[in-house]
Amino acid sequence: MKVSIIIPVYNVEAYIERCLLSALNQRYPNIEYILVNDCTPDQSMKVASRVINAHPRGQAVIVVDHPHNQGVSAARNTGVRHASGDYLFFLDSDDELPSDCIEKLASVVQDGKPEFVMGNYEIIQGNKRWESSLNIEPGTLIEEKDRIIQFCLSDQWNLAWSKLIKKNIFLEKDCWLPVNIPLGEDDLWNFHLATVLDSMVYIEDIVYIYHIGEQSVTQRKTERSMNSFYTVLEETIRIAKKNELEQQFPKDLTRYLDTKRIYFLKCLLLNPFDKKYIREQKCRIRLLFKSSVRMWGRRSFIHGLKEKILSFLIVLKTL
Repeated sequence: MKVSIIIPVYNVEAYIERCLLSALNQRYPNIEYILVNDCTPDQSMKVASRVINAHPRGQAVIVVDHPHNQGVSAARNTGVRHASGDYLFFLDSDDELPSDCIEKLASVVQDGKPEFVMGNYEIIQGNKRWESSLNIEPGTLIEEKDRIIQFCLSDQWNLAWSKLIKKNIFLEKDCWLPVNIPLGEDDLWNFHLATVLDSMVYIEDIVYIYHIGEQSVTQRKTERSMNSFYTVLEETIRIAKKNELEQQFPKDLTRYLDTKRIYFLKCLLLNPFDKKYIREQKCRIRLLFKSSVRMWGRRSFIHGLKEKILSFLIVLKTL
């Protein structure tokens, strides 16, 4: 079984060597590497070329150049189109992999099943390190769509990485990553993914090392990113209605979407938007949920309380 590791490259000259070496040094033998240069303005590709040329697996690396910057989701989609692997793995170019990542994930695949294998990941932020912990039985083939969707609605797999994904999910089920969405694109793609999957396995092994940089923690939200996250909520509700999830999972779906709404309100409160914009967006999100989500399932007391507190603080901020 061949695996394609897809690595978008943009502004990561300080990290790309670490990332590439962790991918090239995988113990699993049958891997190709797709580097998508998303028109990076720094020396990332120069560093990557040096690493590739010096490594015994350098011949297995394919470099694809975007003519202009298109964003990480578009770069991942480009990687999928150029990949020849049976299964795909997304790796961000400022992160890294344990040497047995692909070996561990691929070991549970037999006769094309499951379509999707997910592992745990380690998080590194400065001097702090901790591991993810998912509430699902490890090592069991899950083929019931309702269990897959419920796992997604528990909000435990809203990232594109740490997953081995069968290529036909993209080609045959049209599950491409959404483009031109700078905030929440992984959430939307994972939600869509859950609705088209027929089988999955979760393993307990650490298969990814996620580095949280200072910029990731302190980055402010813009009007563009807030508008894109609203689009994510709209599209999530559309997919839910299309698959009649509000009838099958009213409580879980309401809780999942409430979590996203509270995050939206937090961003309005904690970022320096002008008062008019904050009032408009608060009204906009209220109308979106009033027209659909509130009829689906009873809200939890905690979510209701959080929203009331955030709404009150937003009113104070916009006085």
